[in-house]
Amino acid sequence: MSTPSTARPTLFLAAGLLLCAAAPAPLSAHDFFLIPSVSRPEAGAAIEIAMHVSDTFPGEPVPWRTKRTRDFFLVDDRGKASLLKSPVRGDPPVAHVRLRSGAAVIALQTEPSRIELSPDDFDSYLEHEGHTAILKARRAGKARPDVERERYTRFVKTLLSGAGAAPGPATRRLGLTIEIVPGRDPADLRPGDSLPVRVFFENEPYAGGRLCATHAGYSREHDAFAWCGRLDDEGMATVTLRAPGWQLLRITRMRRLAPGGDDDWESFWASLTFEVRPR
Repeated sequence: MSTPSTARPTLFLAAGLLLCAAAPAPLSAHDFFLIPSVSRPEAGAAIEIAMHVSDTFPGEPVPWRTKRTRDFFLVDDRGKASLLKSPVRGDPPVAHVRLRSGAAVIALQTEPSRIELSPDDFDSYLEHEGHTAILKARRAGKARPDVERERYTRFVKTLLSGAGAAPGPATRRLGLTIEIVPGRDPADLRPGDSLPVRVFFENEPYAGGRLCATHAGYSREHDAFAWCGRLDDEGMATVTLRAPGWQLLRITRMRRLAPGGDDDWESFWASLTFEVRPR
């Protein structure tokens, strides 16, 4: 695994040489992401957006969680539009969305959720997610609580390239608390091409964060990513796309909360999905 530096590391989405295959952890780090029914829709098309919560990619869709959704919207060439009132139906239930144009970014923010872990499980979780500085500080300390209480929120995006459309808003920052932003529109990229990405946390580059990536069909093992690597000082990395199909980029940020509250820790999870067509 690479370490933080000013050079931009390269991450490969391939079933070849392995940079970092995440081993199963005592606590499965289920990823949350969106996958639309079509990645290149026509302008004005009606499409379905499915929620996936899985420790493999892409896994199976889960019932839409309306009550746990804080914000759900799209951004296209006409600006931002709320999708919170989109009808939800099907088996499993999915959101039915009417697009204004083909090219768009669809984003969703969850309501905060909470979990309690034993100190040992929390340490394993930190190690699995690459939060090495926090883990080192915990191991250097003496006092350990009986339980670690965490509050976590997820910020997810999926890209629609649009059939025959001009480059869309894929590279636009949406202002999410934690956000993976492509440096170029991946609509016309093919296996073997490179995609620069940048990650922001609270409107600042997320320097040193560990970005993981995988593609559909890479592995059936739990929490196994095709590649992981550290962002540089500007929060950037370059992903070389080696396989067609749906791609997942994901990253987390963890911080300790002030003593005396209901939670000890707060984490933020970001994911980005898009499809790469065969060359």
